[in-house]
Amino acid sequence: MDRRIEIVNQAIELANRFYQQHGYVSREGFKFWQSPHPQERLMFDMACASFDLLQGTVVMDIVNELEDEGLL
Repeated sequence: MDRRIEIVNQAIELANRFYQQHGYVSREGFKFWQSPHPQERLMFDMACASFDLLQGTVVMDIVNELEDEGLL
């Protein structure tokens, strides 16, 4: 599997965990960054910030690359 897809999937999982801590549940593979709901977008922003800090990546750059390539 493309390592970039793994990174995005891990960020989605982290966003989902943040979301669950607020009492919500999302479906598997939910694309938080595409949601019109500010809380859902915030969960992914938080996941990206955490992931980027700990892993030295820029998750949204990876998301944009994969979407441009039609892989997400």
